[in-house]
Amino acid sequence: MRRRPGRAIVAAPGGFLHLSLLASLRRRPSLQAHAQLLLLGLPLPPAAASRLLRPHLRSGHPLASLRLFLRMIRDHQTSPTSATASQEQETVPNSHSLSAALSACSRHESPFPGFCIHAFLLKSGFTSDIFAANSLLHFYASFGLHSLARKLFDEMPLRDTVSFNTLIDSYVQSGCIDGAFGLFRNMVKGGFQLDGWTITALLGACAELRNLMVAKAAHGFARRALRQKLFNSEEVVIGIVDMYVKCGAVQLARNVFDLSEEKAKNVRVWSVVLSGYARAGEIDEAQRLFNEMPNKDLVAWTVLIGGYVQAGRYNKALQLFEEMEATGLEADEVTVVTVLSACVQRGAIDLAKRLHCRVNQNGLISKNARVATSFVHIYAKHGCIQTAMDVFRGIADEFKTVELFNAMIHGLAHNGYGEKAISLFDEMECLRLHPDETTFVGVLRACSRSCLVIQGYKMFNSMLDKYGVKPDIKHYGCMVDLLGRAGRLDGAYSFIQNMPFKANHVIWSSLLTACKIHGNNKVRKLVENQILALDTTYKPEKLTLSGLFSDKKRKEVAARVRKAIRQKSVQRHTR
Repeated sequence: MRRRPGRAIVAAPGGFLHLSLLASLRRRPSLQAHAQLLLLGLPLPPAAASRLLRPHLRSGHPLASLRLFLRMIRDHQTSPTSATASQEQETVPNSHSLSAALSACSRHESPFPGFCIHAFLLKSGFTSDIFAANSLLHFYASFGLHSLARKLFDEMPLRDTVSFNTLIDSYVQSGCIDGAFGLFRNMVKGGFQLDGWTITALLGACAELRNLMVAKAAHGFARRALRQKLFNSEEVVIGIVDMYVKCGAVQLARNVFDLSEEKAKNVRVWSVVLSGYARAGEIDEAQRLFNEMPNKDLVAWTVLIGGYVQAGRYNKALQLFEEMEATGLEADEVTVVTVLSACVQRGAIDLAKRLHCRVNQNGLISKNARVATSFVHIYAKHGCIQTAMDVFRGIADEFKTVELFNAMIHGLAHNGYGEKAISLFDEMECLRLHPDETTFVGVLRACSRSCLVIQGYKMFNSMLDKYGVKPDIKHYGCMVDLLGRAGRLDGAYSFIQNMPFKANHVIWSSLLTACKIHGNNKVRKLVENQILALDTTYKPEKLTLSGLFSDKKRKEVAARVRKAIRQKSVQRHTR
């Protein structure tokens, strides 16, 4: 059809162009044909809409798929009368369209749309359709609603291998290993056919047990239960290798890898074996295996970098990251967090800044609280508190987590911004994020560094009463440090005496330091006796010359004395 300048294409419902597009949708559903129908303003019959649900899902638009399903339900008529509808005699919705809609619901941020479709299934009588019921089972499992998934499974009039596989995998993902094994036994007793997915789910359950004997038994069962071709498939090989790796049997995992067929040795299997060596601390063997890999993806690079970080070889980890960048691979969330942990240990703030600039361009940090937490941690540690705060503010409130607040609060505390840390704590409460033990350690340290005694007491007393967080020895230690820094040494000593558990060496040493700073020899002797009771080898130090001038009126004299002592020490060592 040739289009004349200045004229729009005229297409009528039921015309040649309309029927041609519907015919193309019937042969091969595509989003291009759907787009043409929308641009021309032509109606989309429910049956044709049903065939477009999967293409929208595959293109990564589950919400569009769900909207199309709702429109299909709205426009559906049981007795088609138009010429266009006569071309579409399929019954809609059917089990396939319901399955596609439930797949879209599985990727939605809320399970509510799936609940609505479940109600529709009950009302329309589709609960007896095993294909639709299995899709509903998968929906509940994907949201971690395992009790509802089991209830649905028990009420299903018909079950097949897919039903059992879905629920077993759901139990494994939720950590309910006993439930997974119990369901597997019922499956075997019921005479259901086992397939590769069944065995993969079973291997995942055994991997979570971390029991080598059970792992070996599962390996033998898989060999007997599956045909040779299925046993050597990628998924089964990965399941066996991962199971042995998690059980700490790296050599057995390597043996399975070496004996598997070449077609099963994809990059995922290589990466699993690589992670086994890295976890076991055999980083040199991991490096050799990495060098032998024919294709190295981002996961493999990240695993090896993480192995070097775990081994404390931070320079090598950073060097490896530079090599990865040279290959053109782009770091993801896990890679960034792993590299930043090496930057923290080595003080590589310049690399962290360069990495920050790169992830900002990629948009990785704006909605990723985990990455933002790592950047806040390293910036705050190196005194770049304003940059850390900029990173923190760059995350939208709905994406902020308790861990991100904890990192920022600890950073403010470390740099002496007590009031800002308390203000951030209040902001955290406004977002309805529940503080944990780490949060209160940070807030109490902030109060201590800024000598905010009243606020510190208020926070400490609210822990159990308001937030249900039971104070432990770290929180009591923060309070002792707070009182000691504020010069309330008698109150600090009394606070320790009233603690619900015995003070350790760290708490007494903190108070001893405060006594030396404030020149309180009375409390100091009491504290030294307590330390001597804990450590019989402890020898009370004599009052140093600089200690005589440690009161507030003679700080300058004390500083000069300390400087003279250091110069004497340097001269002694240079001779």
